[in-house]
Amino acid sequence: MTPARHGRRVSVLAALVGLVLAGCGGGDVKVVKVEPPGELALGMSTRDAVAQLFAVGFAGTGPDAPMVKRLRRRAWGLVVLHANNTVAPVQTRTLVHALLDAGRRGGRPAPLVTAAEPASYPGVSMLPQPEQGSPSVARDEARAAARVLRADGVRAALSPDADLGLGTGPAADRAFGTDPDLVARLTREAVHGWRTGHVASIAGDYPGEGGASQDPAEGPATVGLSLDDLRDRDLRPFAAAIRAGASGIQISNALYVAFDGVTPASLLPDAYALLGRTGFEGVAMTGDLTAATAATGGSVGAAAVDALRAGADVLYVPGDAGNQEEAFQAVLRAVARGRVTRARLADALLQVSALKRALANQNPG
Repeated sequence: MTPARHGRRVSVLAALVGLVLAGCGGGDVKVVKVEPPGELALGMSTRDAVAQLFAVGFAGTGPDAPMVKRLRRRAWGLVVLHANNTVAPVQTRTLVHALLDAGRRGGRPAPLVTAAEPASYPGVSMLPQPEQGSPSVARDEARAAARVLRADGVRAALSPDADLGLGTGPAADRAFGTDPDLVARLTREAVHGWRTGHVASIAGDYPGEGGASQDPAEGPATVGLSLDDLRDRDLRPFAAAIRAGASGIQISNALYVAFDGVTPASLLPDAYALLGRTGFEGVAMTGDLTAATAATGGSVGAAAVDALRAGADVLYVPGDAGNQEEAFQAVLRAVARGRVTRARLADALLQVSALKRALANQNPG
């Protein structure tokens, strides 16, 4: 069944014909033809269409990094830079250009290069979120960082963190603060800053990890709040991010008592349905799917299929090429066997490509 978040989008967007996919670094375009709902006829292969739904990390710092070679044969949609990839300004710029050039081979859409930790990006001087303190500072810090990233060809950032920094919770040292009203105001202005700098803002970790028992990256983590409690507190900064025009929302891998208490939110239709009821129409991105497997006990491939079926548009598998290939092949098989419908694939692909097109059409700030 199509998740509630996507019901209206599939009926409208999957009927579009001649959607243009633009490479984020400028250059070649590709036409994707999408026929009436339930059918998908792609100007790219199904393999390339599935690859467009993945955000992947990698090891390496230069144009000889294995990811550059892999991009020549696998059309990954997003490539995520972590601090270990970015050593110095010239090195980072050379790496980004190599990634974009490799991704464009054969007229495919270039990957959306994304900064996982923009505060550590070379050339960025950005206060940690807990030190930003006021809406104007949050806005200015994001806008200044966006200009540095954009100049290098980086068009998206996993920022801001919209969690509440509660007690000993996992966001205590990275959040704007503990007060929901203040965090909502700073989140809103940070999103404005990224937008005016023409970099896509992907806010996390929905529906809030502030009250989690631990960081989901460290193992299974539980948020013991009711849905009413989440609405009263943790969801407010995300509502502010959405109203401010966040391009994406990253879904937590925590287990929520407000849902079933045993399935990571990133794999759970209820989490995407809750997001859909806010009116959000941007890209829904999972947390690290390899981390999600610590809670499920299953494979990263099964997690990727479950997340896509639940309502994710972007499947995040950082770091390990073997995990990425396993997840990719699992989704490809699920599409071939009908476990992931053509309408669901079309909907997610349209979301990713629409974001790329919007960013490619913006002038630098």
